[in-house]
Amino acid sequence: MKKTLTNNIALKLISLFFAAIFWIVVVNVDDPEVTRSISGIPVVVLDEGVITNQNQVYEIASGDMVTINVTGPRSQVDKMTRDDFLAEAPFSEKSNVDAVPIYVSFRNSKYEKSCEINQKTRTMKLQVENIVSKSYEININKTGNEMAGYMIGKESLSPSTVTVTAPESVIDIISKVQVNLDVSGHTDSFSEELTIMYYTETGSVIAMDDHVNVSAKTTNVSVQMYSIKEVPLKFGSTGTVADGYELVEITSNKQTVKIAGTAVNQIDSIELPDELINISGATQDVVVNIDVAAQLPSGTTLVDEENDSVVTVTAKIEQLVRHTYNLPISEIDMHNLSEELKAEFMEQSISFRLTGRQSVHDAFNMGDLNAYVDLRNARVGTNEVIVRMTVPEGLKLSSEVRANVQVTSLQAETTSIQETTTEQQTETTETTAPLNETKDDNSEPEGESLKNEE
Repeated sequence: MKKTLTNNIALKLISLFFAAIFWIVVVNVDDPEVTRSISGIPVVVLDEGVITNQNQVYEIASGDMVTINVTGPRSQVDKMTRDDFLAEAPFSEKSNVDAVPIYVSFRNSKYEKSCEINQKTRTMKLQVENIVSKSYEININKTGNEMAGYMIGKESLSPSTVTVTAPESVIDIISKVQVNLDVSGHTDSFSEELTIMYYTETGSVIAMDDHVNVSAKTTNVSVQMYSIKEVPLKFGSTGTVADGYELVEITSNKQTVKIAGTAVNQIDSIELPDELINISGATQDVVVNIDVAAQLPSGTTLVDEENDSVVTVTAKIEQLVRHTYNLPISEIDMHNLSEELKAEFMEQSISFRLTGRQSVHDAFNMGDLNAYVDLRNARVGTNEVIVRMTVPEGLKLSSEVRANVQVTSLQAETTSIQETTTEQQTETTETTAPLNETKDDNSEPEGESLKNEE
């Protein structure tokens, strides 16, 4: 038996070789080898923890689907779909440039001996970012118009900040965080629950995707509505200007301001403290910028803080000048002179000095003085009396004004006249009597005539 198997061994090997060749030829003729391209095979990610455990996130830039060429018997290759293949990308093999190799294999091991896979897509490319957290203040964006006579007062949010945990690329584009509040039609305080919105610098809304976590999605907004009232500003000053100068007035670039609050109807004016405007020793205008907002009563605010917050107050200071005036005695009345007395001024005019601002001097009218002297206590003879006058506001007499008045008694004057007349009559009688001795009584008419002449 052994001899039979070993006889002509070379011939038998040759026969086996040709038999195999013949079988291959037959197979290739009946079931030839073909190559086919299959695409759209999804890549399964392995070992994500390599990235996520490092507080990082990733996005697949390319390589989430692969395309292969499969070569094998037509009878097998023609039946294959992408579901017959398994594509895997193990993140544990990620390179320093965030590239991960892709491995494609048959899901059914029966194809491994007869078919061959040739990958066209061999690498998955990743974009890896660090996850960071940042807190943002929530702003209130008001829409609509407040009712006339009202404005939004105190605002509060709960929560007032939000913490965003996201890839750096998302954090970098968040420019503003806000809620949008419609204030139309409100006159009373109100509260609303509003969605927190995120915006880029250009105003585009940012969608918060799966890689983003926020500490709150909504916030409660509470708003107080204030009444509006326009009130005047009142100013005072402290100190005294230098000698020879006068505080003329205190003016401001704003006379009124609009204020708002819960109790503005009880406020009639805003009185600024006197010590804010110190004119001690001033010889020129004192100009002060005052923060009105800091002087408002508790519970009130300025409606237009940008334009009304600071007012410029000017204490106008002018130098006093002294002018001398001459008043004719014809402009001075005599009051309370006894009917038994007669008085006349001994001067043609009196001079006096007034001190005041030049502008007041310029408007001064001598006829407005209403000057007079009170002769109630006058005595016969020369009397020095005070001249009373109505000095216009803004002017001041430098010293008391006096005048000399000569007072005589009307009775004494009459007696003197009568004595003089009697003497004249006697002299006339003595002279003319010899010429008319028969009628002594003729001297009286003459005398009377002389008296009349007198």
